[in-house]
Order: sequence, then structure tokens, then C-alpha cells
Amino acid sequence: MNHLLSLVRRWLLFTAIAGIASLILPQIGVVIARNPSYETALNSSWDAAAAASGLLAFGALEMYWGSWLCFTVPGGMVDNNLVKGSVSLVTGVTLIAVAVVVLTTLVLP
Repeated sequence: MNHLLSLVRRWLLFTAIAGIASLILPQIGVVIARNPSYETALNSSWDAAAAASGLLAFGALEMYWGSWLCFTVPGGMVDNNLVKGSVSLVTGVTLIAVAVVVLTTLVLP
């Protein structure tokens, strides 16, 4: 019974995150699309902006995984949790830094 409750709780969490993202992200897109400098910057290299956004999302997920391994009790049950968590945190920070550099060079010419 607890396993089913855990699955339902996860499903509700993922649904809430997707719902919040679907409410917020389109408004951000409208603001970017109405600003002419952002529009021309992203029109010329939309594929690089999409790749950088993917890197940003993957970096955030990697940082979440590393934080979970290092700072939670269930993460402490994993073998070599501090090594794996530290590597994940460093990888996530690196990916986010690369994505931010790429996005700022695209948006701020």
C-alpha cells in the first residue's frame, strides 16, 4: 500500500511541476518574442539556443541528483554517495555555466 501511495505522490508531483512549467514558460516566451533584440538574436541561431536550454535543464537535473546523493538520508544508502554526488554537483555546475555563457552570447550580441 505504501508503494502505491508513493507512486501516486510522485505522479502528483510531476504533474504539478509540468502544470507550473506550462503556465510560466509560455509567458517568458511571449516576453522574449516581443523584445526585438531577443527576437533577432534567437531567430539567427535558434538551434544553439535550444541546445543551450537543454544543457541548462540537464545541468539542473544533474545538480539535483548530486544534492540528493550528498544531503539526504536515502542518498546515504547508496555506495560511494559522496563521490558520486560530488561528481554530479560539479558536472551540473559546469553544464549550467556553459549553458549560461552560450545563452548570454546569443542574447547579448
